[in-house]
Amino acid sequence: MMSNSIPIIKLYGAEGCHKTKYYQLLLDETELPYQFLDVEDNKDHATELRGLYENEKLNFPTITIGSKKLRNPYKEELHKWLNKLIPERLPIIHDTDNRRFILDINGELAKVTYQLRGDRMYLIHSEVPFNMRGQGIGKVLVEKTFEKLTEEKFKAVAVCSYVKVVAKRSKKWNTIIEQAN
Repeated sequence: MMSNSIPIIKLYGAEGCHKTKYYQLLLDETELPYQFLDVEDNKDHATELRGLYENEKLNFPTITIGSKKLRNPYKEELHKWLNKLIPERLPIIHDTDNRRFILDINGELAKVTYQLRGDRMYLIHSEVPFNMRGQGIGKVLVEKTFEKLTEEKFKAVAVCSYVKVVAKRSKKWNTIIEQAN
């Protein structure tokens, strides 16, 4: 599931630069769409890159993910920001021992907890780490939970108020999510 909320990813660099080639390979591995902007061949791209820095220098390679700017990041730093800014790319984990669905965002857990009653899974609570709230992660978490429920052939009852809201927004979930009173 990739939504329209994915920020635009740009790689400012130069065709002949070995570091630029490295970042192209890293970004290609993510399978996320990105724009390569050659700052040596295109004056407008160079001007755009200079505008990102107070000193107006041609600092490349630079990667932008939406409004986040990364200058020559380590691979781990790049992936950390991609995970945080594009949670759609993360797998949902069904932790049956603790009765929860988890999105692990760089070691911080967003989760939906449940209780089993008979043949129904009651989705009782959803939670996003405080420092990540307001970024759409909750919606991604709940929709990925619904997808996992569908994949695992579970029927569920939305008890948590936020889970109810997400379920009501799309008729797609009517077949697997019931609304609790």
